[in-house]
Amino acid sequence: MIEIFWPLFPFFFVFLLAVVLVETFLSGMWTPVYFSKGISIYHRNITISPGIQRIPTAELIEAILPDSGWHAPILVRQIGENQFAFREKMIHFGMAYTPLMHGYIKCDPYSGQIEIRGNANWFPVCFFIYFLMFFLTMPLDASDFIFPLFLFGLLWFIYVTQKKRFRQVVEAVQTLCGKETRGSGPLCANISETLTPH
Repeated sequence: MIEIFWPLFPFFFVFLLAVVLVETFLSGMWTPVYFSKGISIYHRNITISPGIQRIPTAELIEAILPDSGWHAPILVRQIGENQFAFREKMIHFGMAYTPLMHGYIKCDPYSGQIEIRGNANWFPVCFFIYFLMFFLTMPLDASDFIFPLFLFGLLWFIYVTQKKRFRQVVEAVQTLCGKETRGSGPLCANISETLTPH
């Protein structure tokens, strides 16, 4: 098996590089289909008062998020009617990690349901498949499992970190919608408004 896969190594490397470039472009441009579709690895539902006519704005969700400290701040943008995308800021000088997921918020004010998802980033998924494929085709001894265990531990640490930060987004939306049920003031936007992502 190893004789089959090793000659393909350069092609897989180019493929991973292409995935990084395409994903960075789609994420940077806040492409709606990139954020709304994908493999969900985090999911939460919020129930609010049905029939509400106004929802929080992206700016307000972003503004009430806790201070990010050394981590890259979370950015929020509206990508459609009652739909929002969020992710870490791409360029940040501080404590950085490779994100495993990007966020999507869908509000249905008439039914009183708000869905918040974390969809898996493409690069970590492709890299994991790529690594697993090559790892399983190599002759192994006990010491060869040290790096995979370290890698899996690192991925788990990043996921737990992002899960905590995504939970902060859930709490921010929940807080704003709780205030919004009274339906007044500059806390929210009409559901018919469509903001231009930037």
